Amino acid sequence: MKIWDYTQQSEEWFRVRAARVTASSFSRIITPTGKRSSQWEDYAIELCAESLRPDEIKWEGNHHTDRGNELEPEARKLFEKTMNLEARQVGFVTPNDSAECPAGCSPDSLVYQPGDQDPIAGLEIKCPLAKHHSKALIHGEMPSEHKPQVHGSMAITGLDHWYFMSYCSGIQPLILRIDREEYTEKLTDELAEFIDYYRVQRRKIMPILEGRAA
Repeated sequence: MKIWDYTQQSEEWFRVRAARVTASSFSRIITPTGKRSSQWEDYAIELCAESLRPDEIKWEGNHHTDRGNELEPEARKLFEKTMNLEARQVGFVTPNDSAECPAGCSPDSLVYQPGDQDPIAGLEIKCPLAKHHSKALIHGEMPSEHKPQVHGSMAITGLDHWYFMSYCSGIQPLILRIDREEYTEKLTDELAEFIDYYRVQRRKIMPILEGRAA
C-alpha cells in the first residue's frame, strides 16, 4: 500500500487520482448486490477524458457535500474517543507506488492503534440528514449504496477491516466494523476485469480524443 500524502481536494490530489479507478465510483463496476454494473463503457470513457482534462473533475460540491465537510472533523474526533483508536487523515492510497497503478481510494482516515505505524483498518464517514441517519441507526446497518466503496477500499489497501460511521449532530452515532468477506473478493475480481477492460478501451479511445486516430 502506497499513501500519497496530499491534502484531499488539493491540486496534487486531483492530479494523482485523475484517470485512476477510484473506490467512490466502484458502484459503476459492481452493484451492491454483486452484479456487474452496466456503466463500464461510460466509466472508461470518463476516465480517459479525465487524463486530458483533470481540471474538470474538481469536486463542485452541493449542500450534502458541504455538510459532510463541515461535520467530518467532529465525527472523526468522536470516533477516536469512542473507539480508543487513532484516525489519521491521508490523501490518496494505491495498492503500490507505481505511477502506472490504475486504481486507488481516498479514505476519510486510516485507523491505527495509538502510537503504531501500521494501519489496522480504514474509516468511511458519512454525515447524512437526520432521517437517513436515523434509518441506518435503527436498522444497525451500513446503507447498501456504500458497500462498493467500503469493500473496494479494503481491496485497494489490502486491509481486512473498515469502519463505517454515520454521524448526525444531536443523534446517537452509528459505528460499524465491516470485515472482508465474499463480496470483497467478488469486487476484487470485478475490479481486475474492469482494469483490463479499461486498458483495452484506453488504447482505442485516447488516439480519438487526442486527434491521432487514423
